[in-house]
Amino acid sequence: MAIYAGDRDELYAQTGSREEGLSRAEASERLRVHGPNVIQKREKKNYFRVYLRQYTQFFAVLLEVAAVLSLIADASAPGEGYDILGYAIAGAVVINATFAFWQEYKADQTVEALLRLMPSMVTVRREGVAEEVDAREVVPGDVLLLEEGDRIAADAVLTGVNSLYVDLSTLTGESRPRHRTADPSSAVSVLEARNVVFAGTTVTSGNGTAVVYATGQTTEFGKIATLAREVEKRQTPMQKEIVRITRILTLAAVLVGGVFFVLSYFAGYGLLVAAIFALSLIVANVPEGMLPTITLSLSLASQHMARRNALIKNLDSVQTLGSTTVICTDKTGTLTRNEMTARVIVLSSGEEVSVTGEGYLGDGEAVIKGRTEGSDERLEFFLMAALLNCRAAIEGDHLHGDPTELALVAAARKACVGPEGYEKVAEIPFTSERKMMSTVHARDSARLIFTKGAPEVVLPKCRGFRNRTGTVVPLDEEERARIAARAEALERQAYRLLAVAYGEGEEEEGLVYLGLIGLMDPPRAEVPGAVATCRRAGIRVMVLTGDNPITAGAVAEAIGLSVDRVITGDDLAGISEERLEEILRDEDVLFARMRSDQKLQIATALQKNGEVVAMTGDGVNDAPALKKADIGIAMGLKGTEVAKEAADMVLIDDNFCSIVAAVEEGRTVYFNIKKFVTYILSSNVPEIVPYILQFFLRIPLPLTVIQILSIDLGSDMLPGLALGSERHEKDIMEIPPVGKTERILDREVFKRGYFFLGIIEATAAMTAFLGFLYLMGWHYGDLSIAGTELHRQAMTMTLLGAVTCQLANVWTLRSWEFSAFERGLFTNKLLIVAVVLEAIWIFLLLTAPPVQAVFNTASVPPVYLLLLVPFPILLFVSHEFYKYLIRRRTGKGMHREGEAEPLPSELCGENEE
Repeated sequence: MAIYAGDRDELYAQTGSREEGLSRAEASERLRVHGPNVIQKREKKNYFRVYLRQYTQFFAVLLEVAAVLSLIADASAPGEGYDILGYAIAGAVVINATFAFWQEYKADQTVEALLRLMPSMVTVRREGVAEEVDAREVVPGDVLLLEEGDRIAADAVLTGVNSLYVDLSTLTGESRPRHRTADPSSAVSVLEARNVVFAGTTVTSGNGTAVVYATGQTTEFGKIATLAREVEKRQTPMQKEIVRITRILTLAAVLVGGVFFVLSYFAGYGLLVAAIFALSLIVANVPEGMLPTITLSLSLASQHMARRNALIKNLDSVQTLGSTTVICTDKTGTLTRNEMTARVIVLSSGEEVSVTGEGYLGDGEAVIKGRTEGSDERLEFFLMAALLNCRAAIEGDHLHGDPTELALVAAARKACVGPEGYEKVAEIPFTSERKMMSTVHARDSARLIFTKGAPEVVLPKCRGFRNRTGTVVPLDEEERARIAARAEALERQAYRLLAVAYGEGEEEEGLVYLGLIGLMDPPRAEVPGAVATCRRAGIRVMVLTGDNPITAGAVAEAIGLSVDRVITGDDLAGISEERLEEILRDEDVLFARMRSDQKLQIATALQKNGEVVAMTGDGVNDAPALKKADIGIAMGLKGTEVAKEAADMVLIDDNFCSIVAAVEEGRTVYFNIKKFVTYILSSNVPEIVPYILQFFLRIPLPLTVIQILSIDLGSDMLPGLALGSERHEKDIMEIPPVGKTERILDREVFKRGYFFLGIIEATAAMTAFLGFLYLMGWHYGDLSIAGTELHRQAMTMTLLGAVTCQLANVWTLRSWEFSAFERGLFTNKLLIVAVVLEAIWIFLLLTAPPVQAVFNTASVPPVYLLLLVPFPILLFVSHEFYKYLIRRRTGKGMHREGEAEPLPSELCGENEE
């Protein structure tokens, strides 16, 4: 027999408890046997291992190999700068690993701070005495004493209640607090048993006593947490792409190096010279600054997201957001405010009044609309009757009581209605059987009873109603039918309805009907705009909620969400996996009354359909699905410890709009990475071409390995990072999500980087090198100048040819398709800093002897620097024209009419804290 199905004596027998509770010795022994009442967390991170793991990433390993090879080359050919190269590459790896580790560590510490907000003390009865104990010391058989506002510490069966309501939203997703009873239950599932309370849920009103039967991992909370830990996480798109980029560039570098090693050897250069030459080409092909720049860019994006209320726990998840094709969102607290709010009042005379303002505390502009001179007194009396019938209270910024009653108190406050001297003398509490509550109040010598409850229960208790003149007239059948029809229409709009009545004396009979009040957990004001943005961006929004279908459907309609079909948890149980995948592929579905395993089932089916899934949630029931999703998003305000631990991102303000803003940020990151990969690859060409030309032509070495390194890890890094922090493109949320087959390193990036921009830069570098030599009187084939001042000056010109073109390149790459002039000159402050530092770097290369000694550069007469001027201009103009041709071919931005739709960044704003 289920533990919740028997009477009190059977419960005590099954748990080995009694009414006065356990003895302290019994509690101590059970704590030893059952262990602490805690949800077993994931194994505490070994941060030393986490740090070392940063060095095992594929790209990091490639750079480590390059560093070792450089040191080997230095041992074979000392004095060529290979030692500096090796140390510099190793330093870049260390800096990158340290930075990536620090970001992960900071995110973990922030989440830990959020988790520490959980209450830890509970009240139990032991040896007949109420005492406070640490929640971790609660054991099976303990008698919990529950009061309003308590966080319940364990799963327990109720033995006594007084108007007890419990918020189960953290476990089931239901927004409405559920009434609890001490009567034995015949429910099939423990979650449906009304005489059971669960760990992690909260008492919203009333009080009661309960006997604990499950603690820690054996609670419903704990079972779902265990399920969440068993779910395996897929590799993020960014992790896959970095591995792919690394493999492609490694293969290209090794192939080029291998080919020229063979050519050099057979050309008679000797084994050592050929090996060093091949190594130089490999180093020139490997963009050493790419991984640090990607990490820094993701870090900047995560910091930007934090200002927009999205805390990223894993840097790779930033870009995953940009690939999101489906957002599976909970309803309560994410799409809605998770605050019951009075929205409509229908007075007994038939007059309808609307209530504005958000939340229990109001927004400063909350008013009652539709008041007339005749209805004023009746409206105020209605609100006063509802107020007097509430146990809830709003004291300053503090809320006490059931959300439904808080909504009534808030409505009365908006109308400036108070209790007006009534003194409460008795209460007839609400029960699930009665579905109504009454309070008796005294004023002067009279006693009045005020009643609220379900319309179908309150109306039969009424004999009359107040008409438009305020006169009490009989409530005939025609009038009852009119009221019932209006109530039914409001219920279809997902309002929770309460009827309010009063009478003289203390009996719940012969009452006077005052009217109906419609309550709703309203959608957040900014959500419809965010949903519309998702639609334009090709992102499907699906609601998965534990709430009922009518309420969920009404919210979906209010936020502009199209729904082809509503599927409940019971419906889903009868649908095969193949059929579910087909439905999810072809229809827009709203899921209601979902269980935790079913949310996991939906996430899995979507991924099998090829979707990139973002799953939001706050409850324990959401944790497995959060873990399974490509990006799990937990609520920071109302989320449970388990949900935050399972998620990749914590939403600080619990707002759906912030999710869409994070998606915008993720897309921006993707295209920014595309831009700076193109930027970095562009500089590879002027690094490779000089080596190749030196092999085929009789010219001195135009560029040394250390000079290549100065570009990759020096002059390219900060401008590349500035590109990584560039603000979003104006059409970023009007294009489809980044497809699974799309790549950062694609044909377009290769074409622009290597065969367009890179060719111009290589031409600039070699023109500067050879042009300077010829102007200085050099003759082709004269290799005797190697190592002379003239040679160093010529190499300086080669280096400056690449660097100055990169300065123009970074400006034109600020936008992938739109004109650079549309970005604004000073909108990227980091880029301004990068350009200034680049100018200082060029100045040092030309004038500072210590810098010149390290990088083999020399001062160049200013007149010869004019050789550098045409190519940056050519590069900028030609790329801007290329982007114009793209816009003309695709129609992008050519004929934009009307006012542009607001982006999430404009809808949501930023948190400047």
